[in-house]
Formats: sequence, C-alpha cells, structure tokens
Amino acid sequence: MTSSSSSSSSSSSSTAPQFKYDVFISFRGSDTRRGFFSHLLTALNLKKIDAFVDYKLKEGNEILPALYAAIEQSQIGLIIFSEDYASSKWCLEELVKITECQKEKGQIIIPIFYNVEPTEVRHQKGSYAVAFLNHENDFKDDVRKWRAALKAVADLSGFHSKNFRSEAALIEAVVKHILKTLDDMHSANNFQGLVGVNKPIVELESIVFANGSKDIRVIGIWGMGGIDEKDLNIGVPNGVPNHVLRKLRRRKILVVLDDVSTCDQITDLVGGHSWLGPGSTIIVTTRDKHAISKEVDFIYKVKALESNDARKLLNLHAFDGTDEHFLDFRWHNVMSKMVEYAKGIPLALKVLGSFLYGKYVEEWECQLQKLQRMPYPEIHNVLRLCYEGLDHQEKRIFLYIACFFKGVEGKDTVVNLLDACGYSTAIALETLQNRALITIEHCVSMHDLIRDMGRWIVRQESFNKPGEQCHLWDPHDIYRVLKHREGTNHIESITWNMSSVSADINLSPHFFARMDNLKLLRFYYNNNSSSNYYYYYYYYCSGNNTCKVHLPEGLEILPQKLLLFHWDNYPAKSFPTAFNAECLVEIRMKESRVEKLWDGVQDIPNMKRIVLNGSKQLMELPDLSKALSLQELELMGCINLLSVHPSIFSLPKLVRVTLWNCLRLNNIPEWSEVKKEVLSSASASSSSSHTWPSNLQYLNLEGCVSLKNLPDSFSTLTSLKVLYLGGCIELDTSNLHILFDGLTCLTHLDLDGCDRLYQVPHNINNLSLLESLSLRDTNVKSIPETIKHLPCLRNLFLTSCRGLQSLPQIPPSLQYLLANNCRSLGLVFTPTNELLEQHLASYENEYYIGGTVFSFKNCPNLKKDAVGAIHEYVKCCNEEKRSLRDSRRVGNKRKRH
Repeated sequence: MTSSSSSSSSSSSSTAPQFKYDVFISFRGSDTRRGFFSHLLTALNLKKIDAFVDYKLKEGNEILPALYAAIEQSQIGLIIFSEDYASSKWCLEELVKITECQKEKGQIIIPIFYNVEPTEVRHQKGSYAVAFLNHENDFKDDVRKWRAALKAVADLSGFHSKNFRSEAALIEAVVKHILKTLDDMHSANNFQGLVGVNKPIVELESIVFANGSKDIRVIGIWGMGGIDEKDLNIGVPNGVPNHVLRKLRRRKILVVLDDVSTCDQITDLVGGHSWLGPGSTIIVTTRDKHAISKEVDFIYKVKALESNDARKLLNLHAFDGTDEHFLDFRWHNVMSKMVEYAKGIPLALKVLGSFLYGKYVEEWECQLQKLQRMPYPEIHNVLRLCYEGLDHQEKRIFLYIACFFKGVEGKDTVVNLLDACGYSTAIALETLQNRALITIEHCVSMHDLIRDMGRWIVRQESFNKPGEQCHLWDPHDIYRVLKHREGTNHIESITWNMSSVSADINLSPHFFARMDNLKLLRFYYNNNSSSNYYYYYYYYCSGNNTCKVHLPEGLEILPQKLLLFHWDNYPAKSFPTAFNAECLVEIRMKESRVEKLWDGVQDIPNMKRIVLNGSKQLMELPDLSKALSLQELELMGCINLLSVHPSIFSLPKLVRVTLWNCLRLNNIPEWSEVKKEVLSSASASSSSSHTWPSNLQYLNLEGCVSLKNLPDSFSTLTSLKVLYLGGCIELDTSNLHILFDGLTCLTHLDLDGCDRLYQVPHNINNLSLLESLSLRDTNVKSIPETIKHLPCLRNLFLTSCRGLQSLPQIPPSLQYLLANNCRSLGLVFTPTNELLEQHLASYENEYYIGGTVFSFKNCPNLKKDAVGAIHEYVKCCNEEKRSLRDSRRVGNKRKRH
C-alpha cells in the first residue's frame, strides 16, 4: 500500500463546513455489494464511521440530486474501482461530482483498486475500454468528463488489492487510514485547546460500547483535582412523576453528572439503573472514588498528561501554539522544567502558561524559583478542595505523607509508623487513595503538586519560625533549627537530605532537647536511602559519602517518643546511654560509625526493623531477646561484626535476617537455652501461656568467609524458606544432615564456594519443597540418589564442582541443570521415556515458564554418547513444550473470541 493523498484547496469560508456523513462510498453493486463492499461497510460501522450508501436514499427522492447532496455532505469520497465500475452511468456521475467537491470544498478522495490495475482506470483499458465503447453511442456528451475524472482519481495514490494478502487485510488498512484522516481533519477545529484527549476518548469508548451492550451502564470517571473535567449543569427535579419515568424508560439516553460527591446524588438525579431505557449510559465524574463505587458498573481513572502532550498544552497557553523550533535553548530548558513541575496536571499547565504569556524568559525562571517555595494560588486552591473534605485524623496522616514519606516506603512501613503515632492508618490511606490524593502500588506516593500543597499548609502554621511547624523537610529550615537549637515541641517529624549540606556542621549533644514530640527522624543521603540489594556493600558502602554532620561531644538526648531513627553516617559510637528505646519501631543507620547500639537489654516491644548496613565499625549486637515484634534485621557489609547474639534466632516474629559479607563473623552459638528464656519472658508478658516457634523465613550469610559452623539449633528453624551460604569457605558442613531433618520448608539453598562441603547428605529428600539447589565451586564428589525424590526441584547448579564424579537420576521437575567445568565428571544419569513423560507432565501441570536447559561444557571425562543422549532428551523436551505452548495460545485465543 502507498499512502493516499489528494490535492485540496481550503474553503473560502471562514466557518468550518458542516458534514452529515464521514464517507460517501461510490461502488458498483453488481460485483462488490455482497462481497468486499459488505465486509468493508461492516468494518466501518464497527469503528463508528458514518458511511453513506445508495440504499439510504429515501423513497420518492430523485436519485441523482439526492446522490449529489450526499456527496456534498460527506468529508471523504471513497471510490471502489472494480472490473464493472465504468459500465455504470451512476457510478461515473458520482465520480465527477466527487472530483468537483474535491476542487471546491477540499473533499478527500481515497481510491481503492479492487482486482483492477490503476493503469486500466487511468487510461481506460481492459473492461474500462469495453464500457466506454458502449457509452460512446448513448452518452457521447458525457464521456469526456467521465474520462477526465477517471484519470484524475487514478493518478492519486490509493489502495491496490493485489498488495494485500487478503481482503481482510485490505479492509483493515482502509479503515485505519480513514480513521486517521478523520482525526487529522478534526484535530485543528473541533479540539482546539484539548490536548491529549484522543487516548482517553478511545479508552472510554471501549468501555461505553463494550460488547455492544444494550444494558443500562453507569460509568464513573475518577481523578484528582486539576485534571480537566468540564462543568456540566444538569438538573432533574426530585419526585419525578410516573408519566415522566415511563417516557424515560422508553428512551435511550446519555446523562453526564459532574463532580459527584455522594452515591445518593446519582440515585436522586437519575435513579441509577431503574429510570432509563435499555442502552442508556450515565457518566459520572468525581474526585472521591468511594462516593460512586456502589452505583457504577466501571470506574475509569483519569491520568495525567504524558510529557509530549503536557508540553503542547503549555505551549498553547503560553505562546498560542507557536512552533517551538523558533525558541532558543534557554527557552526550551525553562519550558522543560515547567512541564516537569506540573507533572501532567492540565490545570497547572493552563494556569502557569496563561500567567507567563508574553513574559520574558527571565520572568519564567524567576517564577520557577518561587514555585519551589510556595505553590501558585490558583492551582493550590483547586487541589486543596479534596484536603478540606478530610476529617482531622485523615488530614494529619496526609500531612505526614506529604512532608515526611518520600514515595519509596511501602504501605506496611507507613502503616506501622503511623499506627504507632496513634492513628488508624489503613482506613485513612484508603480514603486518601479514593480521593486521588495518594497512590498505593509498590509504595505510598503522591503527585508532586499535591505534596507541595500539603507542605504549604504546614509552612503556613509558622512561616517565619520553622521550629514551630509540625513537620520539617526544607534543608535550609532544618539547618537553621538544628544549628541554633530552635526546635520546639511542635515538631513531629524531620526529614533532612544531608547531601544539601555544603559545609561541615557540628551539632550540640542537646540539640533535640526541646523536641519532646518528635516521632519520625530521617537524616539521609540521596544515593543510599532506599537500597536493599545484596551488593549494597560494594556500591554504597565504599566511603563515597563524606559525612559533614558531626557530633564532636556525642549525643546525650533523644526524644522519648521517637518511633523512627534513621540517620545515615550516624557519627556517634552508640545511642545516648539514657535513651529509652521502648517506643522505637525502626532503626536505620546505614554506613554509621556505631560500634554498638546500647549496653544491656532494652525493653523494645515495638521494634520491627533494624538496618545497620555498611556500619563497618559495628562489632556486636546487643541482646534482643525483648524485641518480640522484630521482623527484619539487616547487617550487610558490617565487616567487623564478630558475633550475633543467639537471641535473634529465637524471636517469634523475625522473618528476615541478612548478614551478607560480614567478613569477621565466625560463630553462631547454640540458642536452645536462650530460646527457652525468650519464650518464658513472652509468656509472662502475655495473658496466654502460648509459646511460638521461630517464624524466620529468609537467612542470608553469603560472604561470611570466617564463619566456622551452623549450630544444630538451626534444625528448629522449621519455617525457613531461603538459606544463602555462598562464599562461606570455612564453614563446617558435617552437620548438614541434622539441619536437613528440620529445614523441611526450604525452597532455595545456596552453598556455592563452601570449600569444606565434600558430600551432600542422603536425607536431602527431606527438603520436599526445595526448588533451587546451588553447589557451584564446592568439593562434592557425588550427588545422592535421593535427589530424584525432590518433586519441586527446578534448578540444580553444579558448575566448577572439580571433584564431582557422578550424577544420579534427576527428578522429573528439573528444568535447569548447569554442570560446566566439572572436569572429573564421568558418570551421569541415562534419560528415559518415562522421565520425559513425567517432565512434560510436571511442565503442563505447573505452567513453568521457558524451556529445559542442561549444560555440560568442558567436562572432558564425560563420554560423548552420554552427552548426546542428554542433549536428545533436552531437544525432545523443548519440542514438546513448544507444542504445548502453541496449543495453549490457540485455546486462549478461542476463549477470548
């Protein structure tokens, strides 16, 4: 296909012409009506393209004048040149009229050459020559204009049926081109000032017209303030008379209700589903999702504009849509920053663009600087409407999120901390989300303009005295408060990006003295505030952060109500000796200089998370036996940690422990006696005498090169799912058989690089849930035959097992087997048809993703026929899997259609 085009002249009228039809179709019914034409017409109707065809002529109308009127009232002339087209006088007269409308009205012409060559039409050859021989006798005066019209239209590029593999493909291309042509024709006139509406309109159409439903549908359109919603004044009196209801139920009606705030408004105004006739649609716009959720059938969330559309909208209001190519680099830069500030909110783009219309680039730059300190009033007032509808507790939670949480915290973290503040957080978060003030996906976040609105509300509490505001986030304000000890008991949270500190600052040991109500404290650096990866140590604990905040005299006071203590590069050796950590929920001290947290045993019943990653001077952990709520303990890269208190493995709620790359950790003591003490203590503090087993699910000891042993007590970690021991080169593995008796929930076991691993215990079949076993770079000589009884094992990694001599029968579930560089390997399992059938059965039942991969590269003692048999097995596996996947795809397509 070549793209169609036409020469067009603009109408002399300043008013855009009004059209009744999208397309006029000129065709020869005798050879296309029941075939190609009927399929084309169906496709046009499905896309809501209004096409005129001759059967729309009303009875009694004179045919030719009615056809001419229809052509004049159509935006596009679609001509189907078929073999018998030129034999019809009516078709040729339509063609002449269409070419006249092209010249006079700028009508678009799209030719389709259906089973004829364009040259036959252009030069009237073949069937067209035969037709004109007949016309010469009967319509001699008209032939010249017919020939001219055929040549003119055939000279236009169009659609040639021979270029498409099927009629369906041809029809799809024609309809797609017509849609684009209509969109281009309307974009300049009908949608002036409406940018980025095409995609939402298409999405809404698919919802409104879903499955061609004749049911009454109520569609909710929901979004935050500032995303365009047109004001529609719709009024229906209460107490509608019965005769009116009877008439409404016989009508197919579209009703739009704007800015609905309660579900009662829907039923009061239109009666929901009960008042209107079949096929009716009620569209409801709202800022509160909960207000309409009961009454609507579907809720469409309005999204912010994408970057390109946002820039177009700003350009439209700031420069009347002038081509940006005429602007210099400085203008492009400031416009990009303004678009970034607005974050796709149409209200902000319109207001700022209109305000800055006609102003110099220096004024734009000045306004941007001002927006960093205070929001634009017109935008702020609209966004604040949703905030004002919240109750007192919801407002407090909203301000915490706006001022303290940075959009990287998960919902659980936010709930844990704010619940500890005394709020009912979960239900409040749902309300804030329903009102489009926050989003909750992987984390709790909010739009930058809403965040700025919340921060401005706090700033207005005490504009000139930041120490009297409830939340501090501005680095300049925080520096002033800390440097000059201006803190008060009004302050509830501080979040300070210490990357903004340009010079060293020495803090007094008493700078928290007056902040009695401080609950959340975060002193962080940009580049490591949210990293949780295993390789954190190498990337983030390399000394790149030069701490500029110092405590030369130590720290003597911390607020007793403190819930979160987050201080990267914490410069003191420990917490203040007099600090009572009873209220603490989380400690985060990455790359700190702490040597120990505290002496003795702290009563910390609320502590849920301790993160000390990269604290290179940390030598010991305190007794945590009273941290009965602790869930996570992260000590990655604590290279001088010598030991961990055995109490941590006895805590009833501890789920995750990471000791990755603790290079000097050499011993983990038995904890059976400690466990009894912990459980006894827990029982004494509880109304019940119930005792809890360990709930630990994740333990990472990778890179602990000095670790000598795992105590037999590890066998009591019956909930453990993931155990990483890679790189523990000194680890004595002689008691693995004891551990395997208890670790029956393990799904991932990594023993890579454990030099003292010589054999895998025969009772490995106890690990019936094991999915991945990694033994790379170990000294194992053989794998026990019991491995074939692991029904869930998918991955077995044996690369560079230099002493491995044999590999027994594998479990049918195995998908990945890597045994490269096993230079002593001589005996391997023999694949069987039974194994193949079982493997494919497990694939079909479990819907595993991907193919089977078995690799034995650089295994010189392995016989070629053994390798060949395995490769043939893998080939058969993957061929059968491809066949299964293909059959599933076909089945899924049938289900969809």
